[in-house]
Amino acid sequence: MPWTPLFFKLDGKKVFILGSGEVATRRAIRFREAGAKVTICGDNIQPHLKKIGIIYKPLEEMEKLIKWADIIVTASGDPTLNEKAASLASGKLLNRADKPQDGNLIVPITFSTDDVEIAISTHGKSPIMARVIRDKIKNLITEDDILQIRLQDYARRKLKKTIQDQKTRRRILYNLSKDDKIQAHLKNRNLEGAKKYVDSLLEHVGVS
Repeated sequence: MPWTPLFFKLDGKKVFILGSGEVATRRAIRFREAGAKVTICGDNIQPHLKKIGIIYKPLEEMEKLIKWADIIVTASGDPTLNEKAASLASGKLLNRADKPQDGNLIVPITFSTDDVEIAISTHGKSPIMARVIRDKIKNLITEDDILQIRLQDYARRKLKKTIQDQKTRRRILYNLSKDDKIQAHLKNRNLEGAKKYVDSLLEHVGVS
């Protein structure tokens, strides 16, 4: 399968979206919220999109906008128009909302819970099941998991200052994740207590 999941920093990137329906609108909001510069070509643009800085341009400017953009999304209801835009986008990042497998960029279903962000894709086979799976996973993430992430980040930063070997750091961090006293602190929502306990443990491996 010639696909791999990635997290892509969109701040300042230029995104062109062909279409103004439900899917195009969702894509536009998502890219804009991530910091991208978003321009839409479609029959009309919803007023609330303009309020968040999304720009509307007439269809006559499509070719120029595809040259301008870093990412192109085809999401119109006109298959012929989508194909034309896709052909003009050759060599660029292309999300085919109409035909996901024909593009080179899939926009997955995502959700964020504090420090956790998870993306799910069925490669266009079933967007509904992607949402069902998303909701199942959301219910599995606990507050203990979030606190453990924050504690791991704290310990990892300390370890990187004095221990160069990545395998050694990984072994120590894994042991910390399984420590019973740490688990007890986190169950009691005592992150600061867990940090102090980690400090005492890391002193024995030369980290202060």
